[in-house]
Amino acid sequence: MRNERIAAARMVADKLSELETAIDSALVCAAELTRATSKARRDVNASTVVGQKAMSKTGETIAALYAAHRAIAEAHGGFAEVRDEMRIPPKLGGNEWKEGIPPEFAELRGNLHAV
Repeated sequence: MRNERIAAARMVADKLSELETAIDSALVCAAELTRATSKARRDVNASTVVGQKAMSKTGETIAALYAAHRAIAEAHGGFAEVRDEMRIPPKLGGNEWKEGIPPEFAELRGNLHAV
């Protein structure tokens, strides 16, 4: 049963990490769009009002992405609480486990390596 719990926790952690990365990537993309839009407007000597509605919508999108970022960070904390309640050892990125592994999981340390 312990191995099934660890496997399930890893699956959740992997998907959580994928979602966090996707949100971060979307934030970067939105910031780059904002920069490109402002630069393009300046490069063609366009008025400040050109594209303003679209840029405003981009700003709303960025705000929504930050809200999603905050929400997934809170979810991350919630998943950590579940992990601790189930006595599953916490994990760093990759295959490296955090210090303070409960004794019943100590045998796992020998099979892991830093990447």
